[in-house]
Amino acid sequence: MKKIDTLIIGAGLSGLSAAFKLQGKTDYLLIEKENKAGGLSGSLKKNGFIFDYSGHLLHLHNEKTKKLILKLLKENYTLIKRKSQIYSHKVFSPYPFQFNLFNLPAKAKKECISGFINAYKKRLTPSLKTKTLLNFKNWSLSLFGEGINKHFMLPYNNKLWQYSLEKLTSDWCAPFVPVPKIDDIIAGAYEKEKKDVGYNPTFYYPKTGGIQTLSDALLKKIKKIDFNSELLDINLKTKTATIKNIGKVKYKRLINTIGLKHFINKINDAPEKIKNLNKTLKYTTVYVLNIGTKKINSDKHWTYFPEKEFKFYRAGISSNFSKHITHKNTSSMYIEVATYGKPIDIDKTKKDIIKGLMKCGILKSSKDIIESMWLKIECAYVIYDKERIKALPEIFAYLKKHQIHSIGRYGAWKYSFMEESITEGIETAEEIIKNK
Repeated sequence: MKKIDTLIIGAGLSGLSAAFKLQGKTDYLLIEKENKAGGLSGSLKKNGFIFDYSGHLLHLHNEKTKKLILKLLKENYTLIKRKSQIYSHKVFSPYPFQFNLFNLPAKAKKECISGFINAYKKRLTPSLKTKTLLNFKNWSLSLFGEGINKHFMLPYNNKLWQYSLEKLTSDWCAPFVPVPKIDDIIAGAYEKEKKDVGYNPTFYYPKTGGIQTLSDALLKKIKKIDFNSELLDINLKTKTATIKNIGKVKYKRLINTIGLKHFINKINDAPEKIKNLNKTLKYTTVYVLNIGTKKINSDKHWTYFPEKEFKFYRAGISSNFSKHITHKNTSSMYIEVATYGKPIDIDKTKKDIIKGLMKCGILKSSKDIIESMWLKIECAYVIYDKERIKALPEIFAYLKKHQIHSIGRYGAWKYSFMEESITEGIETAEEIIKNK
């Protein structure tokens, strides 16, 4: 039986970062069920096109992590100013919607302004002050008012989450949903575009190789990794993991980065209470259609689609991140469709996507499509609800008792971005080194 100090499950960015920091400091083993590193922060090649799993962009805010990432990429990166938009009412409006109402029809614009002002007054009036509300719908209505919710917030989030917005909680919103002031609303309705709003006004992206480049750079820095090695089951009492193609592994500490729900299901001695709490965790699945096309005449990075007539909620032009991930005089796109608890009809959905892209003018003709590839993100967005709030503290306390760190977007069961996953991997490794 193999014996190690720290077992790391999953070679996505969190697992790779943890292994990188543990290198030379303690004995570890990183296992990955696939034959390559990166997980969902990876890229696939097809006939000269490089396709990512959706739009994976580097939003860097932590100076320490930023320095590490840029050093790993060795100048193979570009700093890009965001150019994103919303398509609704047959017009394109700059993102964020709530800051840029000027392109909307007069009636819709008026509803958005008056609704926001009414909601703002309600929050300032002592007798009408809104109590702390957990569900997303009420949270959004209390901040943005009827109009903005009617024309964007509610329909868009319905398409994204595919889950009742009256059950979805709002504790994920703070970093991702910017809230304007009245002056911002008025200026955005009648003046120029409001830029640099939100957590991602700029981002980094590799010049060549797609987002896989970052995972590969980390991979070069570590020595102990086994591919095609899936965690089959684990016993926390004996601290023994059964791993495909390896067998039994005895460990002292464990870092988990795969989906929390799936990890708990692999624990063969988990108490019934933990199993039952785990059953309440939910997630939304996203299907991503990647296409290579003739050159698209647009400099935009991605577009949001809140209206029901479009089956997809977002479409991005990935070749606008880097011209080196496509052929000369071609473009590439990723188009996202979300579902909750059921598969989609791939062929019909593809036809609907192409029809939608042509209707809004992004794609001229279906004949312009050169290549395509579907990628499925099984656990794309974890559902924030009351069950999650109840389950996570108890599950994490149980894992901590058994010296297990469950980290990253899916290990920690949260909505986050790549930089945070890398930061958590490094900080977790530092904690293990400190407490050896």
